[in-house]
Amino acid sequence: MYKQSSIALLLAVTLLGGCKTLDSVSNIVSSDKATPEQIQAAYHKAEAAYQEAQQAIDLSVQAELGEYDSERTSKANKLWQSLQEDFAELTANPAESLESASLFSSDTKADDVMALSQEIVSLIAAAQSAKQAIVSVLEPVRAHFAVLDTLEAEQQFKRRYARLAARHEDFKEMLVAGKRIEVEGALPEMRSQLNALEQDAAEHFFLGNVLRDVRTLANSDKADTLPTVYQDVKATTESAQSYIRQNVRAYEDIRLKVKLAELQIKRMGQLFSEHLRRQAAIDDKRAEAPLLALEAQLLEMTNKAGLGDLRHLSFSEQLEAINNKL
Repeated sequence: MYKQSSIALLLAVTLLGGCKTLDSVSNIVSSDKATPEQIQAAYHKAEAAYQEAQQAIDLSVQAELGEYDSERTSKANKLWQSLQEDFAELTANPAESLESASLFSSDTKADDVMALSQEIVSLIAAAQSAKQAIVSVLEPVRAHFAVLDTLEAEQQFKRRYARLAARHEDFKEMLVAGKRIEVEGALPEMRSQLNALEQDAAEHFFLGNVLRDVRTLANSDKADTLPTVYQDVKATTESAQSYIRQNVRAYEDIRLKVKLAELQIKRMGQLFSEHLRRQAAIDDKRAEAPLLALEAQLLEMTNKAGLGDLRHLSFSEQLEAINNKL
């Protein structure tokens, strides 16, 4: 922030300084009557103007103005190339400073250098002003796009992202053209669209796999066999979905909500697998082995709880006795 302010200040000082330096020298005296001192003074004015233009070009590079106002900076760079050639010729022969620049102009060669320098400085100052407007007005939008990129919104919502990105570029061009009021008036709608896209992108990014699994479960035997468990899965997922849309950047809490939904899906899978194992055991007339295995596990638990052998009770009664003991 300090660096950008310093650059803006230097450009402003350069522009003001240029206004003093770039006074025309064509009225000093005609070249054939000029004294060496007058010729030297004219050359020094041209040299000072050239240095101001060079400083403006350097500052343009440092401030990366081309990314914000490519038209003005491109024009300034082309003029700078021409100015370098003109000044190199003048430096090679400073005595020609007060000579006419062309047959069709009353301006001197020094005047031409100063006029070109002034135009470069003015273009860079205008580009800096455009950058300041873009940064100050569109910073929230730029920050929003950074979040969307983290959520991979461009890949998942290509058309919506592209429309908003194009609108962002339109705003930049409008600010370069000085239409700040129009841009500020259109920003609320833009930000509303960005918020809606962020909600959808966050939901897809964090909960996309869960939502896909829930849709698969809805049309499966698991939901028919375990309807109560499926409702738990659905309720936990909807809770996570609602939380994401209301707290779109609370990433840690979102991850916890999504984890709960994932656990419910895994729970349903485990219960259904257990159902299939039991069903297979019954169908195969081999139910005794799994029953004895479960009974042995419960016996171990009742002994550890100090309840002794409770195998004469049902499995649920044994579990209830363990629970009461704990």
